[in-house]
Amino acid sequence: MPERDPKKFDPSRAHLLDSADRDRYLPTATLVELLALAGDELVVDYGAGTGRVTVAAAAALPDGRVLAVDESEEMLAHLRQRLSDIPNAEPLLIAGDQVPLGAGAADRILAINLLHEVRGEGALTEMRRLVAPDGFVLVVDWEPGRKRDSGPPDELLYSRDEAAAELEAHGFEAEQVDGGFPFHLALIARSK
Repeated sequence: MPERDPKKFDPSRAHLLDSADRDRYLPTATLVELLALAGDELVVDYGAGTGRVTVAAAAALPDGRVLAVDESEEMLAHLRQRLSDIPNAEPLLIAGDQVPLGAGAADRILAINLLHEVRGEGALTEMRRLVAPDGFVLVVDWEPGRKRDSGPPDELLYSRDEAAAELEAHGFEAEQVDGGFPFHLALIARSK
């Protein structure tokens, strides 16, 4: 069995993604509000995990849909179960950061607690390809230097400035937003 990449979320801890405590410090309602949805968009939840945010985004899209993508077979199993009764949400396993959508097809892309996990990979390039010219990527990730009981070690994380620079290096203009999160930074990334 190959050794797990230390920057990647461990699927054996998936139950933590749905804990009530998580909504206290990373409220689903706030994440969906930051998407500024009209209700007819195509949203890609990139690295969707167990689909906690996917479900909330789908509820805000009466005429739209959510594509919940993940590279982990274990997380895809959680997604399939959770999204089975949600007609406008589709789980999808991806490999090599290849999402089967045309260029510019996604109105919004969610990247929650993902930026540090995809360092040095092709995910940001793929998000840049996917996002519509008038769309954006919502990047929310753990911020180093904030005292907390959970989350990855600080040495794996980007500061706000480093996160913005990484997004800009991949063809985005990054704008910091205040989500009121006690442990996370938030950025809106639009194509340059």
